[in-house]
Amino acid sequence: YALLRSSKTPPSEEEIEECLSGNLCRCTGYRPIVDAFRVFAKTNDMLYTDLSSLSPEEREFVCPSSGKPCSCRSKTESSNKCSAGKATPCIERFEPISYSEMNGSTYTDKELIFPPELLLRKSTSLNLSGNGGLKWFRPLKLQHLLDLKTQFPDAKLLVGNTEVGIEMRLKRIQYQFLISVTHVPELNALNVKDDGIEMGAAVRLSELMKVFRKVVAERSAHETSSCKAFIEQLKWFAGTQIKNVASVGGNICTASPISDLNPLWMAARAEFQVIDCKGNIRMIPAENFFLGYRKVDLARNEILLSVFLPWTRSFEFVKEFKQAHRREDDIAIVNAGIRVYFEDKGENQIVSDASIVYGGVAPLTLSAKRTKEYLIGKSWNQELLQGALKVLRKDILLKDGAPG
Repeated sequence: YALLRSSKTPPSEEEIEECLSGNLCRCTGYRPIVDAFRVFAKTNDMLYTDLSSLSPEEREFVCPSSGKPCSCRSKTESSNKCSAGKATPCIERFEPISYSEMNGSTYTDKELIFPPELLLRKSTSLNLSGNGGLKWFRPLKLQHLLDLKTQFPDAKLLVGNTEVGIEMRLKRIQYQFLISVTHVPELNALNVKDDGIEMGAAVRLSELMKVFRKVVAERSAHETSSCKAFIEQLKWFAGTQIKNVASVGGNICTASPISDLNPLWMAARAEFQVIDCKGNIRMIPAENFFLGYRKVDLARNEILLSVFLPWTRSFEFVKEFKQAHRREDDIAIVNAGIRVYFEDKGENQIVSDASIVYGGVAPLTLSAKRTKEYLIGKSWNQELLQGALKVLRKDILLKDGAPG
């Protein structure tokens, strides 16, 4: 509904399916819901256009067994080409689908979802008090945020509240000081540079996905292998509603051992920019940032400022992996980020560098360092892969208490 009311043009079928992906329905099988929204989509499917000008012989029908168009025309069971398994042909039991009477592609009379008066309202810093001595702040400048962090070093930083909200409501964890960083410009910056992408820690995952798709379309294919891996992983990360508010830095600093994105940050050679309350900045490779179960390399007087993701090089490939009980909108049993960089030496492809990082197998996101060392310097072939699997079995030891 939000997509329909906010779209300037009729949405595509892919956009509709993506917006519905975070909603689970056990009774309909999704098809009638998707069909209803397809009225408003840009589609060339003849099932969803005006069929009145076509003769009965030219019309397509829906086969009840497969749910797909079929061309059953016979009146006898022997010549019935659909797999319904019944003698009555599809043409006698199903009418052609036509939504021409309510052409949603011309639907332009839309109300604004968000009041324009609030969009024009000037943002101000906030200092609110709640029950039990709770203090909630919203700074507008980075320096103000650092000053608050100096005054309240144990304050919890918020963007989408997708993690802290659950902790406070369901786990009954109490935080005395909360700081919303949604309006700090430096934390919301997103810059495409010559050597990679720099994204502020408060950038929303949906915005990050848009930028990834844009650079994949505009830049050379060999530069965006990691971007493609992130796009695919974000597709199954959560529903659109969550990605609209969840942030890059929030997901990183939560340091969940089953995070879908942290294995990719580590494998893709990302670097995290950290700033302390005095303005001192240091860069930390993603592979060194996670110290233990929900522990990261951040001091009490430091915050994550931004993330830098370098472009991949020629003959460098990054791939994502996620296994869950349910494909969509579910936490992972195990996930991974994998990268390999080849050096061309005559007829052989030599592994010059590699990263194999897993989530769900230990209390923290874990790099298979022995397997990496085994791969480097060897020719890429089936024998090498089989040998790497043997090393991996000893490199990643699954304990009974593994998070996944």
